[in-house]
Amino acid sequence: MFKYVLVASALAALAAVGSAQEALLGACNNADYKGNCRGWAGNLKTCHGFTNEWNDVISSIWVQHDKGYVCKIYRDAGCKGDGPQFDANTPIRNLQDHYFNDMASSYYCWLS
Repeated sequence: MFKYVLVASALAALAAVGSAQEALLGACNNADYKGNCRGWAGNLKTCHGFTNEWNDVISSIWVQHDKGYVCKIYRDAGCKGDGPQFDANTPIRNLQDHYFNDMASSYYCWLS
């Protein structure tokens, strides 16, 4: 019986780790990673909305760390309205270069 309880506990711990939120991306309200900046955490393969104070004000954005994550930002809530995609090797220091300055409302990240 002890062996089965131990296995069940280990599986529960693995499930909890798998569902833990990850640091996904960081952004600033000015180009070149200046102005007010912050990071966001969340689950992969889930659409996330930017909070009200960050909706439609982001000018530079990056993936928080290099774990093979790729993120995409969207013009509208619910990950609608196509926007640029980026990863740790391709941060976007000025969204104006992508004609997307002050337009991001939501984001989606995945493991490439």
